[in-house]
Amino acid sequence: MFPDATEAQVEAAVSDLFIRSGWYAVKTDAAQISRGTGRGRVQRGTIQLGFPDMLYLLSLPGTPLCLTALVELKTATGRLRDTQTDLHQHLRQLYGLNVQVVRDVTEVHRLIAEGKRLRRLFKEEQVHL
Repeated sequence: MFPDATEAQVEAAVSDLFIRSGWYAVKTDAAQISRGTGRGRVQRGTIQLGFPDMLYLLSLPGTPLCLTALVELKTATGRLRDTQTDLHQHLRQLYGLNVQVVRDVTEVHRLIAEGKRLRRLFKEEQVHL
């Protein structure tokens, strides 16, 4: 679906699919962090460099919690930077969080379907409590 798309176009298409499926989209922007330690350079943001581009949230009815998909968006030929690879590995090792690198609409549909499956299982479990 995204063979010649820019990353911004990939983001728009992916977010549209998630939103139409009932997910809430949150854009993260590590670019708000000033780089370097020179005089006058201060950190303006709180999101670490390498953090995934998007968070997609799906409610779990009857609870204050939600499911979250951590999504790194890339074009068909886009590559992860070292800061991304390092932080994604850190999130996985320390917290068990898996960042999904999305280049293709098939991956989006798989994530949406998995969210729906987990939400359904959660609802069924609530009925049995």
